Amino acid sequence: MDIHTSDLTVDFAHRRLRAVDGLSLRIAAGEHVALLGPSGAGKSTLLRALLGAVCATGSVRVGGMDPYSAAQRRAVRRATGVIRQGGDLVPGLTARTNAFMGSSPEWTVRDWLTVLCGRVPSRYAVRLGTLAERHGVAESLSAPVRELSGGQRQRVALIRALLPGPRLILADEPTSGLDPVNAAAAVDALCALPGSVTVIVATHDLAVAGRFPRILALRDGRLAHDGATIGAEIYT
Repeated sequence: MDIHTSDLTVDFAHRRLRAVDGLSLRIAAGEHVALLGPSGAGKSTLLRALLGAVCATGSVRVGGMDPYSAAQRRAVRRATGVIRQGGDLVPGLTARTNAFMGSSPEWTVRDWLTVLCGRVPSRYAVRLGTLAERHGVAESLSAPVRELSGGQRQRVALIRALLPGPRLILADEPTSGLDPVNAAAAVDALCALPGSVTVIVATHDLAVAGRFPRILALRDGRLAHDGATIGAEIYT
């Protein structure tokens, strides 16, 4: 899915803060992009704006659709897999159930009844198993999330985002709280996604950003850099 914003602005009046300030950018379908910047630069707010989840002015198009249109917002979100900071999993549920929740916008009444009985609908079971094998958590699907390591949790969060077959992945600080080995594995998994999937990874980590062929750097809600490489000057 291609992405186009024009003069996108997000104000948080109660905090007297302009989180995104007149941002105009284009991301082609299938691009893998790092969204770099320090805390408060507007990275997470921009990701939310792409889903129509925060009040904004200006223009946003995701795959030619307007996420701020009531008629098109659902289609945008159904085509998007989201990995939130910290994974955003339910500790008391199993890894299988957490992963399966990613497909909930597509569930039929029969799917809901199957889930309430503690089972995974058959139409998702094969894909879930394939993704779990690919990302090394197949043997942990029956374990409660609270018993998993940080790296395993992040892989479950990735599987949850991928299960519905999205055309866009939005990952907000996917290496947050991970040790270097697991952080590298998380980035490897995102970089390995096929070119049919547009990937945007928000990060404050220069090393993570350097793994992606294009880096968009934000500072105070504005685009400060757009290129293949960047140095620590973004933080000065």
